[in-house]
Amino acid sequence: MAINCPSCVAACSSAVFTTHLNTPVEIDICWPCHLIWFDHLESTSLSPQSVIDLFRRIHAHRDDQRNIVSLAPRCPISREKLLLTNDIGRGGRFSYYRSPKGHGRLISFVQFLREKSFIRTLNDHEIESLSATVKQIRCSSCGAGINIEVDHVCTHCGSPISVLDEKAVAKALADLDAKANRPRHVPSTTPTYTPSYQSREAPWQEPSSSGITDLVLTGLAAILAASLS
Repeated sequence: MAINCPSCVAACSSAVFTTHLNTPVEIDICWPCHLIWFDHLESTSLSPQSVIDLFRRIHAHRDDQRNIVSLAPRCPISREKLLLTNDIGRGGRFSYYRSPKGHGRLISFVQFLREKSFIRTLNDHEIESLSATVKQIRCSSCGAGINIEVDHVCTHCGSPISVLDEKAVAKALADLDAKANRPRHVPSTTPTYTPSYQSREAPWQEPSSSGITDLVLTGLAAILAASLS
């Protein structure tokens, strides 16, 4: 049974994926808020193929109506205030909200992608170059607008301006693909693995739109078009 979103309180959508042990696991997603609710240990139990499938689903909902995320979300189980938590993964620092009673954790799409090594933060020079063509962007973490001519972080949630790192995505997806296809028993002759996802030379490209733009979703569209087709 789907839960209500800890931010907007609307009903979440349920999606079934598989774990490392090939057993089904159901997670709850609020597409308008770009939030994922994981029950205890669900995010770490997702199989490599499930991470790729979730990556694709995020892209498929890129045009959904976007809500600005609450900075005081509540646990969908106990209704207690969720605790903002900072962590470090293989992709660097990321943040999420966790239940004080261990019911689960709430994470935004961009923080999930950061946890899985798909996101990087723009430096000041890149932001200055981007502001020459794009005046306002959408914060990928909370959905608020950012005037990049004035601000280099989101004034609503404090998140830095980030983009999808194409080289990191290519490497991470190749690693996930390799793990997903790794044989259970190591053969006497180790096969040569050729990544199926190739990175382009440029780590990111500026969006051409003059309107409000989500840099992460723009990069995701480019990656899927060029590398996952």
